[in-house]
Amino acid sequence: MSTTETVVIAAAAGEDRAPRGSASSHAPAPAGEPAHGPSTVELRAAHIRGPRGPVCGPLTVTSRTPVTVVLGSRGSGRTSLLLAIAGRMQLNGGSLATLGATEPAEIRRLTGVVGFEAVDALEPSVTLAATLRERLGWALPWYRRTPRITPQLARELLADAFGDLEQPDPALLVRDLAPAEEMLVRVALALIEQPRLLVVDDFDALRDPADRVLVAERLSDLAQRGIRIVAATSDPGDAALFAAAAPAPTLIEL
Repeated sequence: MSTTETVVIAAAAGEDRAPRGSASSHAPAPAGEPAHGPSTVELRAAHIRGPRGPVCGPLTVTSRTPVTVVLGSRGSGRTSLLLAIAGRMQLNGGSLATLGATEPAEIRRLTGVVGFEAVDALEPSVTLAATLRERLGWALPWYRRTPRITPQLARELLADAFGDLEQPDPALLVRDLAPAEEMLVRVALALIEQPRLLVVDDFDALRDPADRVLVAERLSDLAQRGIRIVAATSDPGDAALFAAAAPAPTLIEL
């Protein structure tokens, strides 16, 4: 992220976000909706400024594809742009619509965030089970008791993110997760609240090319099932990793 001061608007527990399995939770949009429903992201002369000057933009671009890749080096303003797309940072000018929504509170109800150090970083000294329980408790209404994380519940909460991959043991400490596992756990935590779009920063933080392929395949699978993906990277080659999410990803270059 640029070294400007940022205004991150945290999604509040009272913003009508329903966790997975609750009576008011919604199913993922049908595969193929991105081509026919509202645009994934629509930017019109959108720009962000900080105390030291421009952070990113002005940008004018529309993405209707299941996967959108934001290409920019660290310091290019990509994190700020992604936070704006997720309804967690205000633009200084221009306009932005995410899944057709234009108000930040409405956008936050539709989106989940992954890979933002200041937003969803994991505590390394606690177990995976404790991490899952904390996020589930945050997502549930205040009057609902947070259930104990049994092996079965852990499998259910991790299932969409991990797919057919082997899931980590819930008793494992977060610091002992492999890099790809940690990224997918963060995806699983974001999915608890049934977002229609996931905004993923620092995809290029996965140093091992095999890890990138693995995580891209899982994100592509989610996109094919109707959960749209906006991911940021500095590597132009990463866009090709999402080839399974037909049509090909839209590329936003900073």
